[in-house]
Amino acid sequence: MGHLNHDNKKLLQRVRRLKGQIEAVERMLLEDTDCLEVLQTVAACRGALNGLTRQMIHEHIEHHLLEDSSATASVRKASKEVQAIIDSYLK
Repeated sequence: MGHLNHDNKKLLQRVRRLKGQIEAVERMLLEDTDCLEVLQTVAACRGALNGLTRQMIHEHIEHHLLEDSSATASVRKASKEVQAIIDSYLK
C-alpha cells in the first residue's frame, strides 16, 4: 500500500468532485451550452485538479522528507520551502 492511504478518503472525495465537474463539461458540450459557461466550468476543473495535485505532492514531501528520521534540519527547511512554492504555483 502507498503512503497516501492514510488520507485516501479525502483524495477520493476530490477525485469524485472532479469527475462530476468533467461530466458536467461533457453534458454542456452535448447540450450546446453557452461557451462562457463551459469555460467557467473547465476553469473550475483545472482548479480542482490543481488542488488534488497540490495535496498529493504535499503528502509525498511530508512522508518522504519531513517524516524521515534521517532528514536534517536543512532538508526539512528546504522541504517546507518547496511546499510553499508549490502552493503559490498551483493556486
